Amino acid sequence: MSIAVSLRQVHLRRGRFELAIDTLDLEEGTIVGLVGNNGAGKSTLVDAIAGFHVPDRGAVTVLGRDPFADLVAVRQQLGWMTDDMAVYPMKLGAHLKLLAPFYPTWDHALAQHLLDRFELDPGRRLTELSKGEGTRARLVMALAYRPRLVLLDEPATGLDVPSRRKLMHELVSVVRDAGRTVIIASHQLEDVERISDRVLLLHHGRIRADGAPAEVAAQWGTLEERLAVEGAA
Repeated sequence: MSIAVSLRQVHLRRGRFELAIDTLDLEEGTIVGLVGNNGAGKSTLVDAIAGFHVPDRGAVTVLGRDPFADLVAVRQQLGWMTDDMAVYPMKLGAHLKLLAPFYPTWDHALAQHLLDRFELDPGRRLTELSKGEGTRARLVMALAYRPRLVLLDEPATGLDVPSRRKLMHELVSVVRDAGRTVIIASHQLEDVERISDRVLLLHHGRIRADGAPAEVAAQWGTLEERLAVEGAA
């Protein structure tokens, strides 16, 4: 199986925090959940993979390329979304039209399908959307060009349980085709356990556990219980 993301001897310091990953390979076509307590390094790892922060040392490879040296080529194949991702104060439909020319694989039919499934009106201004609607709108932007790699940092923020589960179901249905890889950093541990093929548990910038959700939960039974123990350690 091909490798979508590879890290070798990566050290990245942000203030007093340091992310330190010796070796990590993430295979194409898998959904990988990043879990850990606040400050564990989930967002820092996502940012390093996206090419937002150059490691102090070590190498990051994304889809066979250097995300820093080949920024445009990687970004055209990488969908990235955070709950506070900046958007323009314009109508949602106009915002999607603005983004489309930057991505050769932009799929207008998929964008419309996602708008319908997420019950979003393209005629509404982004500044008028609720928290949950804004989250769903940002997901449309990240998925509409069928990226090979999708990075999601807390994608379910602001959604109630039924809406969150609907969103996760749609996410899985969109990304499961064509060997697409998803990395999702989330505090919604039940969602991570339900949809992930593999889970990385981060603790103080290091990978404490790596495996299938049940393997990482281990004798604690659930990821939530294990994180409670990790937080007290």
